[in-house]
Amino acid sequence: MKVKYLTPAFLIAIFLICSSIYAQNSGLTTAKESWPAGQAGEDYNVNDPNGEQDGAWIRVYPDGALYYSGAFNHGTPEGEILYFYESGSLMSKLVHPFLDSSSNTSELISAIHYRENSSVQASGFYISVVEEVKPVREGSWGFYDEGSKQMKMETYSSGLLDGPYWVKEKKGQLVEEGVYAKDKLNGEKITYFDNGIVRQKINYINGKLEGSFAVNYNNGYPKIEGNYFEGVENGKWKTFTEEGELELLIQYSDGKRIKETRVNGTFEETYPDGRSKSEYTYRNKLLDGPFRVWYDQGEYVIEDFTDSETNEILQRQVLKGTQVSSEGDYFEGKLDGPVFYYNNIGELEKTVNYKEGKLVSTD
Repeated sequence: MKVKYLTPAFLIAIFLICSSIYAQNSGLTTAKESWPAGQAGEDYNVNDPNGEQDGAWIRVYPDGALYYSGAFNHGTPEGEILYFYESGSLMSKLVHPFLDSSSNTSELISAIHYRENSSVQASGFYISVVEEVKPVREGSWGFYDEGSKQMKMETYSSGLLDGPYWVKEKKGQLVEEGVYAKDKLNGEKITYFDNGIVRQKINYINGKLEGSFAVNYNNGYPKIEGNYFEGVENGKWKTFTEEGELELLIQYSDGKRIKETRVNGTFEETYPDGRSKSEYTYRNKLLDGPFRVWYDQGEYVIEDFTDSETNEILQRQVLKGTQVSSEGDYFEGKLDGPVFYYNNIGELEKTVNYKEGKLVSTD
């Protein structure tokens, strides 16, 4: 590094230049404007008798483009320090407290970070910024999209997430909000659908699921309700249909499902590979409606097909070779009407007729 000792007059000039720069979203300071006259392309710095940075400092990229300009007070940065991209666009503006000033109202370091297109990327505060060491965030931080519109807020304490946060989508609708404590979720986390209806309400203690858990459909009706204890499902859980009817009751103990009661809706059981095994319909805890049972046969295969729009040959997974073994209807918990039985190649073997659960005839 090339070192030049600057005159007091030059140091004062540098300080005045740095103090007058305001990095707003329009008319941002550029690297070209931050060079001292006639000195572009070189590092400029001064050390005190103890070898610490002192006074005005200028650092450049290997190609001579300005990297940062600012001032130090016996090894500690103070006042405004500006960082630039190699293109000359402002990268970051950091404002440090003045060590020898009684007018400081905070020891925090304010920061605004920009994209190369001059849009704001993030803003907040640091409690320390040391070269070659990752800055430590403190307090509220905002994060912005390409149009400098805030999309996220996070709260920090000594570099750890600690306090409320929220996330928004491009139109400004709230997507997620919650609270951290020492870098772990703590308390209620809420997520939202695009229409503003609550999607989930989940509770945490020290990063673990704990307490009530609720999921909704996008029409506002509940989908799942239950409780967690030490990170696993516990106690009674409920699921609901999209129309708001109670669908299923599940009893958990230490994360294990120990009992299930079907209430309303159609329930499917499958073989290990996902093939259908049976399908029954319930109403008020009773079998009520059509049912169907399948043989344990068939498989998923990959086949070629032609895309109708692009004429491109693509592949898809198709289930082949399955066969229903029986099908019929229940009414209020009893077989009612014909029940059809098939062999494993799909031929009807017999028909058994029921009336209110009683066998009437066999064909």
